[in-house]
Amino acid sequence: MKMIKAVIRPEKVLPVLTALEKKGHNSVTRVSALGRGKQRGLKVGDVYYDEIPKEVLVMVVEDADAEEVVKTIEKEARTEETGAFGDGKIFMQDVLTAYTVSTGKEEL
Repeated sequence: MKMIKAVIRPEKVLPVLTALEKKGHNSVTRVSALGRGKQRGLKVGDVYYDEIPKEVLVMVVEDADAEEVVKTIEKEARTEETGAFGDGKIFMQDVLTAYTVSTGKEEL
């Protein structure tokens, strides 16, 4: 299993979730966050924004589905054709075990 964490622009959440759902990936946790990337914030005129609103999507998927999920998120979260600073990051890590709280079963 793989855990995929995607930090994306808030306005891209709905297109990403819609595309994932169309491909059968319905389980996702969404968390609002503030942060900054390599650009260290954003300057608009004389105003400097140190922390920019982002959304974090967290999913655990089977290994065979991981690349499809990542590619779907990349496609839908990218602004314009070539992308732009602040479009986000996607992190993937191995998950050894998952448990369902209500049943105590070891399952995804």
